[in-house]
Amino acid sequence: MQASKPDRARPRSAGRLAALALAALGATAGASEDAAKARDESHTESDGTRTLQQSIELPGTSLAQAWAAFTTSEGFGTWAAPIAAVDFRLGGIIEASYDPSRPIGSPGNIRNEIVAFVPLRMLAFRNRETPPDPPFDGPTFQSLHTVVWLEPAGAATRVTIVQPGYRTGEPWDTVYRHFERGNGWSLEQLRRRFVQGPAEWTRPKSVPAARE
Repeated sequence: MQASKPDRARPRSAGRLAALALAALGATAGASEDAAKARDESHTESDGTRTLQQSIELPGTSLAQAWAAFTTSEGFGTWAAPIAAVDFRLGGIIEASYDPSRPIGSPGNIRNEIVAFVPLRMLAFRNRETPPDPPFDGPTFQSLHTVVWLEPAGAATRVTIVQPGYRTGEPWDTVYRHFERGNGWSLEQLRRRFVQGPAEWTRPKSVPAARE
């Protein structure tokens, strides 16, 4: 009777399983990191103007929760800026400052006018006052408008920020680059609020500057 040979296939199979498990973990981590970043869906319209469009999904968040994060002072202040006040009505003002030392009503605070809304679905606004000496041309930005869309996405809510009407060349390009980064940062802050909890505003926050 011959002695049985050692089973060498088992360690090899175990190694393969371990490698597959690590690959699966890596894929899961990569997907999680991708989900935490704003998705760029910007495009050029048939008339040649550019639409800046970015979106993100808020896991475990209802439409009502996401809506309140934009339309109430309490909700807006948990992620957007340390100083925040929302007068939610047609023609109402969304006022904010990244500097916690500047209370509501201070000169130079950001002020956006609500120009349209559909409850739990869409909010549109236009800037009426920029911070002092912004790193972009204020009048150019104020000629644009911003639309926030909310839609269910399974157990999540998808939030999309859209800014249509960008032309090409300066000063449009500088405004576009600034809000390409700024709107993406805002969406990621919003997701972080629902995944990790409200922002802890301990020092002045600033939107990352656009790369020239």
